[in-house]
Amino acid sequence: MAILDFYKEQEDVFNKIGESTLAALATSSENFPTVRTMSIIIHEKVIYFQTGIDLMKYRQISMNKNVALSINNIQIEGTANIMGKPVEHEEIMTIYKKYFKNSYEKYSKLEKEVLIKVIPRKITIWEYDFNGKPYRIFIEFENKKAYKEFYGD
Repeated sequence: MAILDFYKEQEDVFNKIGESTLAALATSSENFPTVRTMSIIIHEKVIYFQTGIDLMKYRQISMNKNVALSINNIQIEGTANIMGKPVEHEEIMTIYKKYFKNSYEKYSKLEKEVLIKVIPRKITIWEYDFNGKPYRIFIEFENKKAYKEFYGD
């Protein structure tokens, strides 16, 4: 295991993801996991998306705030918080509208729509070195620790 600079690795991964993307969101409650693709934005190293209160993901997050997202070779484990109506969060929704205008216009003002905030706890990134050997970078937010481990050693 090689110790890495937490702040550099954190900055690198959020730069790699960018300000918006599509991500697979996994939620679970009562021993029933589900996953779906979501339009997400990232603001100040926090992930945001909107959803309706009639949907499974909302019900599952209401019962179990532990969620996971997958973006290509990046896996994010985090804690989801229901923030209220999207229109109550102008700064976040301005960014959301910039990238997902259709979704913003169709859903953001609906009575049953909410904004969800996901605070990352751990990020795992799969990579390969110049010899093709696989390794993972782990970024742990709670203890501000980052490290690299080769896979298969």
